[in-house]
Amino acid sequence: MERWPPWLTLVLISVSTLCQDSKAQLQSAFTIDWVKLTLLPNITVEHGTNVTLRCEAKVSHSYSQLIHTFTFMLDSNVIYSKNSSEAVVERSLTPARASNSGNYKCRVNIHNKKRTSNFQKLTVEGLQPPQLKVRPDVVYEGDEISATCSAPEETGSLYFYFYNNGQELPVPSSTNSVTTTIEVKERENYLHCNYRLVMQFREVFSNNSNTVKVIVQDYNITSSIRIRPDKNVVEGDRVYVSCNVSGYPQTDLEIFLIKNNLLHYGHASFTYSFDATVKDSGEYVCKVETGKVQKISTDKLVVAELFSMPVLSMTPEQVFEGQSFSLSCSSSMKFQQRINHTDVKYTLYKNQHPLKTGQIFKYTATQATNGNYTCMAEAKGIKKNSKQLIINVKVPVSTPVIRTVGEVIVKRPFQILCESMQGTLPINYTLLKSQSQLSQKTTTGPLRRALFNITSINQKDEIHSFKCQAENGAGNSELSQALTSAVKEPVSKPKLTLSPEDHTVTEKKNVTLFCSVKEGTVPVTFSWYRKGTTQPLFLKPFNHTKGEYEISSFKREFRGTYYCEAFNDANETKRSDDVSITVNLAGWKKVVIAVICILILVLIVTILVLFLKKTGAPRKRKRAVDLSVKSARPKSNDPMRMSLTLDIEDNTAFNSSPGVMGRNVWSEDVSDSENEDPSREEESKELQYTEMNPQQTVDDEEAPMQESVAMNGEVQDCTQGATDEGASDSAVEYVQLNHGEPDPE
Repeated sequence: MERWPPWLTLVLISVSTLCQDSKAQLQSAFTIDWVKLTLLPNITVEHGTNVTLRCEAKVSHSYSQLIHTFTFMLDSNVIYSKNSSEAVVERSLTPARASNSGNYKCRVNIHNKKRTSNFQKLTVEGLQPPQLKVRPDVVYEGDEISATCSAPEETGSLYFYFYNNGQELPVPSSTNSVTTTIEVKERENYLHCNYRLVMQFREVFSNNSNTVKVIVQDYNITSSIRIRPDKNVVEGDRVYVSCNVSGYPQTDLEIFLIKNNLLHYGHASFTYSFDATVKDSGEYVCKVETGKVQKISTDKLVVAELFSMPVLSMTPEQVFEGQSFSLSCSSSMKFQQRINHTDVKYTLYKNQHPLKTGQIFKYTATQATNGNYTCMAEAKGIKKNSKQLIINVKVPVSTPVIRTVGEVIVKRPFQILCESMQGTLPINYTLLKSQSQLSQKTTTGPLRRALFNITSINQKDEIHSFKCQAENGAGNSELSQALTSAVKEPVSKPKLTLSPEDHTVTEKKNVTLFCSVKEGTVPVTFSWYRKGTTQPLFLKPFNHTKGEYEISSFKREFRGTYYCEAFNDANETKRSDDVSITVNLAGWKKVVIAVICILILVLIVTILVLFLKKTGAPRKRKRAVDLSVKSARPKSNDPMRMSLTLDIEDNTAFNSSPGVMGRNVWSEDVSDSENEDPSREEESKELQYTEMNPQQTVDDEEAPMQESVAMNGEVQDCTQGATDEGASDSAVEYVQLNHGEPDPE
């Protein structure tokens, strides 16, 4: 037989193992189909009913036996848990109480699987009636009883209430029974109790318990009070008040006599006596006490005044230092049949210390007199004190001081303060102006001053018209000195002036600008401006009402419009009117301009003459002929004769030797055909002579040229005179010099 290969053996073993594991897994499988909770006999029952909670699970499984874990819950709180192989588990509520009410559910756990039922709400209606027990049921007045209220079958948070004759006495408790002590005061007491159950979403109240009657027995104690000799007495009478107790033989009694406060105390009957005064009138109480038992009796006493309470008075009611005043103490007699005025003695007290005896006291007021005064009247052993009288000797006001608060500026509001350094308050201040009342104020403290608001003053000297008057009832008033505060006056509108006064300034000259005000407290700060600039040219404070600013070597670029401003400590700036300044040229510049103008005119004239000569030369050459002209006598009115003389060879203008004399020419060779000698033509052009009239003297002052020049920088007139030439009025000889011989006609 052949053996299987080893690998085949391993395969068979593996397949066999897998088949066995698959069968084992099929045998241990399970699933929870559903879980159901049932409340028996019903979901709503009366208290005391036996209720069964039944939890049932349906499980499909391949186990031979399964263990189920059943859990019961009330309002999500676990109340019961049990392991069972059965599919049904029950939980009994025997008997069911109201505290068992709520929402129930059950849960089943199997291994790692669980399933929960739906909620089932159980309602248990009603509570167990409470039971009340009281011990003892018969007590004496003031004793306490022990009361127990219980509901033994109820569970949960219970709150118990006790009632005594309908009055509620709550006693909270977390158990189903509570005991408390109750003090009974009535003769018959009817007690019962009840409780309420507090659950999560609601409260349930129980019915009332049984009622227990408690009888209170009285102690055989009798308390009485007696006032002797009468309930209506007069001050000074002796009064006896007795407290009596009967019917109780024990010695543990406490007896009190009370009128507002405790007057007397004892353990047996007693009598209390005193000399009656008005303040003893009222109700008296006699109280007997043993344990918690009290017996009370009352009576009333009326005490009439023997004499009235004394009154301390002062005359006058207000007093100043140095003045006299008096104090008097008096009271009226109520029962004159028992007392007269001489029976009453008076004592004066100062600060609770006896000062003097008597009824009238006279003093001179000083600061040492100040204090709290009372007087005491005494008669028949009765002492009465007056009300307290406070004496404060007043101090007359001192002369008030008047001053201003802050600075004073003309035509602006300011304040005046009046103050008397001494004097009892209140002080009345009156502000006077020129002896007329202006305003009035009263100061009561803590400051001793009065502040007056003043609208304004129009002049500086007006400040001295203010005075202050103070008085505080001393019978006279004090008047202050006149107000002497410094007053600041705003500047008036400034005026800008020049030196020199002319608004036209010559270049390079110094100019002084003056700025002045008629009114204003010094120092005054002046500043000068030229329009078109934002910064001042010069700014300086002056201790007078006029300031100056000098501009050295005034230039043409300085011309323009100027103004000045002024201000002082009154902080009000004023501006002057504008002043325009023009600039003239310097003298030397005027001369230079005049000379330049003259030179220009001379140049123009020269150019014109040359131009005229150049344009007139051709005509003259055409008209010129070689003529021999005899001298003609000039007219007598001709100042001179202009001649152009050409000296030829040996003939000169003023030659004394014989020859041809006075050969005058106003001609040039006009014809190139007639005069073709170029040397002669050049001589005719280059040589000109002026021959004066032999009968006249040449005078420089009679020159025909005159000039007039304006000195204001402009040439006003330029003229030049010339000699008139008349061919008809003067004999002009044209001589053509031809070797010294004239040509024939």
